[in-house]
Amino acid sequence: MFSTFMGLETARRGLAAGRAGMDVTGHNVANANTPGYSRQRAEQAAGDPYTVPSLGKPQAALQLGTGVTVEQIRRIRDNFLDRQIRVETGAAGNWETQQDALGEIETVFSELSDSGLNAMLANFWNSWQELSKNAENSPIRAALVQNSISLANGINHMYSQLETIKTDQRDLANIYIDDINSKARQIAALNKQIVNITAAGDQPNDLLDRRDLLLDELSKVVNYTLTESAGGSVNVDIGTFNLVDGTSSSFSPISQITDWTSPQPWDQNPYDQITSGRLEGIKEVLAKLQGYEDNLDNMAAELIAEVNNVHSAGYGLDGSAGNDFFTGTGAADIAVDNAVAGDLNKVAAAKISGAPGDGSNALALARLKNSNIAGLDNFTFDNYYKNLTARLGVDTQESIRMTGNQQALVDQLAGRKESISGVSMDEEMTSLMQYQYAYNAAARVVTILDSMLDTLINRMAV
Repeated sequence: MFSTFMGLETARRGLAAGRAGMDVTGHNVANANTPGYSRQRAEQAAGDPYTVPSLGKPQAALQLGTGVTVEQIRRIRDNFLDRQIRVETGAAGNWETQQDALGEIETVFSELSDSGLNAMLANFWNSWQELSKNAENSPIRAALVQNSISLANGINHMYSQLETIKTDQRDLANIYIDDINSKARQIAALNKQIVNITAAGDQPNDLLDRRDLLLDELSKVVNYTLTESAGGSVNVDIGTFNLVDGTSSSFSPISQITDWTSPQPWDQNPYDQITSGRLEGIKEVLAKLQGYEDNLDNMAAELIAEVNNVHSAGYGLDGSAGNDFFTGTGAADIAVDNAVAGDLNKVAAAKISGAPGDGSNALALARLKNSNIAGLDNFTFDNYYKNLTARLGVDTQESIRMTGNQQALVDQLAGRKESISGVSMDEEMTSLMQYQYAYNAAARVVTILDSMLDTLINRMAV
């Protein structure tokens, strides 16, 4: 009789295990396309055996198995692979951000078109060269002034566009900071739920998946250090800045950057400790962008100074002298002097007063094209600008190459992760059939044991 009841208990456990296996398999199938979902598995183990009670029990071991138990519903996940993916995802986010921004900056310089600043500089120098040949020619003077205005406007517009990109990048950084705070808030809330469920003895697999998905997304924006805390919660730190406190299940929001003149470490913003992710990409872009702006501004300032130095020493057709050709201090405000733009006779093409046909001063201005300028690191204007655009080109190509390399690496790691944690419909269907057969077999055992008990109880008494 005892063995029969033990058999029923064993079969009952088999039914429970088979049902649990089918439930887990169904859950996997239902979430096969859910972002961040990790395949789950019902971990089964043989139950503790019972000794057969008997007065005449022999000394030899004689035990009955008690069937199977489901010890846990385990989430299939490789934590080391997760860390690798997050590190490489951060690097990919950095280079993707740089690639996008540098592509915009390249468009500003437009050196692949005829309207680029290099072509404007060429027209400017050629106009002085032409004027030196025919200093009294009014159409040539008009062309010179117009080309000079175009050059000045082109420099102004480029500088303005670079400033716009700078503003856009700063705004984007604050958008990412809002995103970081939002994810930190959700991670802290999940920490609390996970701790409560774990304390109750349950396994919060789906909540762990949601938290890991948030951590994966966070790694693309900013670098962080992840450490486990009590009860299954996690701490998230950016350098020494504690973003999520696992012990209290709380978070500390990062403040937005309002003063970009000196973004040094603040109590509520770990700007100087950001080393990866899209925010690091923005930091890199802003540093490079500032370099391009400084070069452009320096070139404009030297152009104003050198051209004015030569022009003011010459004479116009009206005998005037000492006139500046350009006004302004740099790329933001360079312009052709209103007096010159309004009166072509004030263009100082001559070095000798009262000699309207003299174009020697215009020739001296044309020769500035090939002069090494001390303020431009002893480069000519053309070469200094070409070095600027070449550096931009190198930076852009590097960002494109590194983006491709990092994305290939992330894809490779993601493929490995998918092979471990992803749901294979073929495998799940096979598991479902196995659990179904096990369930049916256990049900058959129950039927047989029920028949045996019916015989024992109801028929032997007759």
